[in-house]
Amino acid sequence: MRFRAVDCPRNRILSTPSFLVVIFSGLGCEYHPSPQEAGVSRRDSAGVSIVENLRGTWAAPWQVDPQPRMSIGSVGGDERYELDQVTGAIGFPDGRIVIANGGRMELLIYDRDGSFHRRVGGRGEGPGEFQSLEWLSRFGPDSILALDVRGQRVSYFDVDGNFARSVRLEPNAQLPFPRPVAFFSDGSFLGTKGTFSLGGEPPAGRVVRDLEPLFHISSDGRNATILGYFPGQEWAIVPTGPGGRLERRSRPFGRETAFAAARDRFYVADNESFEVRIFSANGELLQVVRKQAPLFPLELPDIKAYEDSVLSAVETSARRQMRTLFANLPPAPPTYPAFEPKIQIDSDLNLWIKESRRPGGPNASWSVFSESGDLLGMVQMPSGVEVLDIGADYLLGLVRDELDVEYVQSFHLRRGR
Repeated sequence: MRFRAVDCPRNRILSTPSFLVVIFSGLGCEYHPSPQEAGVSRRDSAGVSIVENLRGTWAAPWQVDPQPRMSIGSVGGDERYELDQVTGAIGFPDGRIVIANGGRMELLIYDRDGSFHRRVGGRGEGPGEFQSLEWLSRFGPDSILALDVRGQRVSYFDVDGNFARSVRLEPNAQLPFPRPVAFFSDGSFLGTKGTFSLGGEPPAGRVVRDLEPLFHISSDGRNATILGYFPGQEWAIVPTGPGGRLERRSRPFGRETAFAAARDRFYVADNESFEVRIFSANGELLQVVRKQAPLFPLELPDIKAYEDSVLSAVETSARRQMRTLFANLPPAPPTYPAFEPKIQIDSDLNLWIKESRRPGGPNASWSVFSESGDLLGMVQMPSGVEVLDIGADYLLGLVRDELDVEYVQSFHLRRGR
C-alpha cells in the first residue's frame, strides 16, 4: 500500500493510505504529490541545478493545427512569392513574416495576411547585400539580424526592411573563420570556428568526433573568447578515390551537438544522451536538464530506408558513387541518437527538442521544457514541417511538395492552460 502526504485545514496527516485521500479530498484537504509522482525531480550539485524528468507535467496538451492558416510560396507564378533555398523565417508581434531566401540572397517581408510587402538585400558586397545568407533572427521587438558567413558580417534591418548597420566578424589566430550560431540580448554572439582541419586522418573505417571550441564573440565582432570545448559532429573516415585518399563524411545516424542562445544564456544539447546543459553567457554551467527515455535500436530496415531516401534524392549518374560510399562506411551505431540535433527556444523561453524518428515513421514530435527545466509534454508536428520559428500562438515551418517546391507556412499553436 502506498502512503501519501495530505494537508487538511486543521490536521496534517503524513502517512495516509491512498484510499483515504479520496475521502479527505472532499473535506478541503490539499494533496501534495511526491516529485516522482509529479514526473520531475531536482537536486543541486556544486551550485548547478540538475533537473531529471520522468514524464510531462502539463494538464492540457499543446497542439499545432494540422492545416496551415497561411502559406507563402508559388510555382511559376508571381516571383514575389517564389522561394529558393529558404534558410530561415521569423514572425513579429504585428503578424509580419520575414523569410531568408538564401538562393537569391534576399529578405522577403510579408504582411500578416501573407501579402507581399518588400524585398531587400540581394547578391553583393554593398550595405545590406549578402554573399551568403545562412540564418536570420529577431533582434529585440522590431529588428532583423541576418548572418552572411561568406562575407563575414552580420547585418541589421528594421522590421520594414530598412538597412541599419552591419558588424564585421574579425578573424584571428584562434578563430580564422567566425561562424555565429546564435546571439545574446546584449548583441554579442555565440559562435563556432566554422571549419575542421583536414590531414592526418585515422585509417579508413574509423569514426571520429572531435572536441570543438565554442566562442563568445563581442557585439562589435572584434574579439572572441573560448567558452569551452564540446563534442562536435560524428564523422566517418572513408576512401573516396584512387591513391587511398581519405575524407570525412557525415556518419548516418551519428551523434551531434546542437546549440542555441536566448537572453544571457546558451544551450548545449549533445544527442549522445537526452541531456541539455545551460550556461551563462560567460560559460558558467547553470543547469542540467535531462529526460529519461530509452534509446531506440537501429535496425537494418532503418538503414536501408535511409540509403534509399538518399539515393532517390540524387541524380541517376551519382547513385553508383553513393552506393560505393555506403559500402565503405563504418558500421552504423546500434541505436538512434537520443534526439535529432535540432533545438528551438520559443518566445516564452521554453526549450523545444526534436525527437528521433524512424525513416517513413509517424510525424515528428518535439519535447517541450519550461524555462525552469520541467518537461511539459510533447507536441506532434504536421507532416513534413521543418520548424523555423515558434511564437506565443504560432509556429512557422518550411514545407516542400512532391516537386521540391518550398513553402513557408504559419500554423496556429494552441497552448493548453
